[in-house]
Amino acid sequence: MQIVIAARGWQGPEWDHFYPLDLPAEWRLAYYANEFFAVVVPYQEWAAAGDEALLAWLREVKAEFRFYWELPLRDAAARARLQRLRETAEFAAHWGGVVDDVAFRSLSESPFSQQRLALLWLLEPLALRPLGQAMQGAVTSARQEGADSLLLVVAAPAAASLRPARDLAWLLAGGAGGG
Repeated sequence: MQIVIAARGWQGPEWDHFYPLDLPAEWRLAYYANEFFAVVVPYQEWAAAGDEALLAWLREVKAEFRFYWELPLRDAAARARLQRLRETAEFAAHWGGVVDDVAFRSLSESPFSQQRLALLWLLEPLALRPLGQAMQGAVTSARQEGADSLLLVVAAPAAASLRPARDLAWLLAGGAGGG
């Protein structure tokens, strides 16, 4: 099972401590993408950005980096926009999946993909041992539910747990995968 670690967003004052003090704001995504392989883009951020801005984000990251798009379940226009964008090769190459408001608590089957994705939301910082226990429990549950991947989403209040979660994912995956 693949374990993917992703922050919910990468910009804003709540992430300031994650970046070097002298790093320009426009370089934050590239910096983040050098340490991690995925991000969950909050709906408010991508919905407010134009298509060209979204494509510009894709150009800032390495080829294996994936974007997961937060999407309210009932927003048909936003869903149609993502489907249209996914038809472009550049967008499809960085496609991770869709995280909707139902998937915050359960297994999600995206209409965009056949991948079954289990989610674990980390909303507050955890010490290493409780973090490891939570991740191990989530992996076990995801396997029982038939998920292909576990997406651990680290919200801004838990940002201090982002790097330890990545390292634990690597260990839980046997030193292969995670990110």
